[in-house]
Amino acid sequence: MKTNNILTTLGICLFFLSCSPKKNIQQTPEVALPEINIEGENKEEAKKVERPIYNASETRKSDIIHTELHVDFNWQKRQMNGKAVITAKPYFYPTDSLILDAKWMDIHKVTMNGKELSYNYDSLYLGIKLPKLYTRKEEYTLEIEYTANPERVKQQGSSAIQEAKGLYFINHDGKNPKLHQEIWTQGETESNSVWFPTIDNPIEKMTEEIYMTVQDKFKTLSNGYLADSKPVENGKRTDHWVMNQKHSPYLVMMTVGDFAVVKDKWKRKDGSEMEVNYYVEKKYEPHARAIFGETPNMISYFSKLLNYEYPWVKYSQVVVREYVSGAMENTTATIHGSFLYQTKRELIDDNNESIIAHELFHHWFGDLVTCESWANLPLNESFANYSQYLWDEHKYGRMEADMNGYSEMEGYFMSAERGGHVDMIRYDYKNKEDMFDGHSYNKGGRILHMLRTYVGDEAFFESLNRYLTTNAYDNTEIAHLRLAFEKVTGEDMNWFFNQWFLASGHPIVRFEQEYNPEKKELTVKIIQKQDFEKWPLYKLPIDVDIYTSKGVERKRIWADEVEEVTTFKGIEEQPLLVNIDATKTLLAKKVDKKPKEQWIYQLDNAPLWLDKKEALTKIGNSSNDDAIKAVMRALDHPFWNVKTMAMSKLKKAKEVYPEEVKEKLTFLALNDSHPKVRARAITYLSRYFKEDVTLLSVYEKAIQDSSFAVIGEAINATYKLDAKKGLALAKKNENVESFAINSIVASIYADEGTAKEHEFFIQTLPELSSMKKYSFLQKYNLYIKHQNLAEKARAIPIYEDVAENSSAWFVKLSGYQLLNDLENEFGKTVKELKDKENLSPEEAKDLEFATQKYNELEAILTRLKANETDGQVRKFLGL
Repeated sequence: MKTNNILTTLGICLFFLSCSPKKNIQQTPEVALPEINIEGENKEEAKKVERPIYNASETRKSDIIHTELHVDFNWQKRQMNGKAVITAKPYFYPTDSLILDAKWMDIHKVTMNGKELSYNYDSLYLGIKLPKLYTRKEEYTLEIEYTANPERVKQQGSSAIQEAKGLYFINHDGKNPKLHQEIWTQGETESNSVWFPTIDNPIEKMTEEIYMTVQDKFKTLSNGYLADSKPVENGKRTDHWVMNQKHSPYLVMMTVGDFAVVKDKWKRKDGSEMEVNYYVEKKYEPHARAIFGETPNMISYFSKLLNYEYPWVKYSQVVVREYVSGAMENTTATIHGSFLYQTKRELIDDNNESIIAHELFHHWFGDLVTCESWANLPLNESFANYSQYLWDEHKYGRMEADMNGYSEMEGYFMSAERGGHVDMIRYDYKNKEDMFDGHSYNKGGRILHMLRTYVGDEAFFESLNRYLTTNAYDNTEIAHLRLAFEKVTGEDMNWFFNQWFLASGHPIVRFEQEYNPEKKELTVKIIQKQDFEKWPLYKLPIDVDIYTSKGVERKRIWADEVEEVTTFKGIEEQPLLVNIDATKTLLAKKVDKKPKEQWIYQLDNAPLWLDKKEALTKIGNSSNDDAIKAVMRALDHPFWNVKTMAMSKLKKAKEVYPEEVKEKLTFLALNDSHPKVRARAITYLSRYFKEDVTLLSVYEKAIQDSSFAVIGEAINATYKLDAKKGLALAKKNENVESFAINSIVASIYADEGTAKEHEFFIQTLPELSSMKKYSFLQKYNLYIKHQNLAEKARAIPIYEDVAENSSAWFVKLSGYQLLNDLENEFGKTVKELKDKENLSPEEAKDLEFATQKYNELEAILTRLKANETDGQVRKFLGL
């Protein structure tokens, strides 16, 4: 899954069991134990000892072999009618019962061979009494008829997966013409048991098939292949999807909607062709190949890299509306949120290939080999995160990969600072949803990159192949990965896995260097400064590049002391640069002490992206002329982001060489091959030369660019120089289908917009994905603040809808905040008018209107808060 803890573990009392934990199927008789007296014990002084939290892997009592589902849908009631035909057996010990997760269902009947079975159901667990005691060599099949009620679900989602209803009806009554009518599912972590009874745990593996009866106008998608499709009565048909390779229940999926299916293909090594399909709204059918077109190349690349061919029968991707997360790697059928929708022209500026790669890579790491418990989630998500680096490196080069990898590391630091440092593999989580964080994803990806750097590419990918081959269609914990690396490399890898996967934190290091010209010696100090009571003393293999006039020599230091001091002899001259952590792979907070001359040399000569970033950070604000010139030289670097980083460090250069800076930025704005360079060059021209009206001609040319990002920056820059001209450009471009343009237009209207521009906000808002909607709402709120009372009132139902119906918790919360702001606005007006003597007739009307809307908002907020079920929202509202 591509990246609220209210779930509660409940017990169940079944008629054939004593009150016991969820999966305990053995009745334990009560036994009177003799009292044990310990001589000298003072009972009054005895301290209460509590066992620490330990979330063990699921104890396997029963094993589901195959699940066959027959389903149809009641759109109006947002319910699903289902029949589950489950083939199972005892896992090891004989049993005469089966306990299934089945959440908030109506259970109508449980039968075996036509005979009804006794069962007990408490809205979470379905306990079934089998007709006899079965052994592990005996399979049995039973049928469960039920109705799924996702709207009754009380379990909460998390910051990563915003809801846990399992089954979602979008625009269920068809009344919203701007919202695609869909049904889709979201199983991770344990929400698929909302719509079919199962053992809802990642350690379970089964095959499955689904018969989906839908209106003939709809397309369906599920795991595996479409075996057949047959018409039934009343303009409906039944699609039969078959998944005959084992996978975990949380990876089972369904989607229903009036999708266009854009067909692609991928060729296996044996020459056979596999279906690769893209399910999109018909509006985006012309753009589907542009959005997803790299998928076959990704399948080929990852298959070759891992020396393990894509193992499943097909690969489909579908984009859905109101999705509760980013994307989900359901086996053979990935779901993406609607943020993935982009036109071909929007794709000039940016794409979502990293997310497409992330979900695809899960089909090896997560779907084929699955973490045996949520405590081991990094075995799924760390690899998916790292696949983004691998794809960037393959297609765009090391610079791009390192840039995005560094951003992932910064994401981990931010996540840890907000939520605290925890072990990567952690059995002591309070809620399984806590595992979906910057540790399991971001930190895990960077750890894998360090491991690859240490063992080398050949050993790294051979180890991954061994891990996959040994554990295919099975479950693993972190030791399985370590053992795969040890088998390949011949090295005991506990030192690496213990400090990185089984402990929390990261190194905080200080690098120092000193050259002794008389002894021809270079001394390098690596000092670890982290809190050793909380975090390990790390064992760190760190490469050091020593640059002299003779070239570059690489040395390795093993830093496993608090202060590691290493002296290199025979260094004949003062180094031009001592580049510690030369591979730029260390996951750490670093302080690197070296002279300015070395930083300048590093910017000009060291090869990696982080070399450039570190150097620009150190010398970017320097008044030293050599440093200024080095920053300006970076504007000619072949990698786009080095140019944009250098642009942000031109303040001193602008003071000393204003014409050269203006000329260079102008050239980049109009001529660079990369749209992000052109856009940022306009941004910095506007920033460094705020009152230079001669730049209007540059911005006018830039408005003809193919890139929406460039056009947006040009409109904004024009507005800052000439508000009237900028407002006219905003008006001209307000119907352009691009969020980059929409956002700029919204910002200008937030400052200058009148009632005439209100319709722009109203028309644009409904079709935005969650993150875009959140950003757009902030600009809309600024616009509303300087409108008249009538226009303010038009925002009330919009904010109410956002608070009540948004799927993303942070968007819902913004709806509450905006309603509250609006209530304050009307309250302020009421107070001002009440305090005023001798109101005019118009002012009296305003007072009456404002009072009415104030009371209306108060009632809306009261109602919404009383009915709010989202745990994240309730927490922030203090409910």
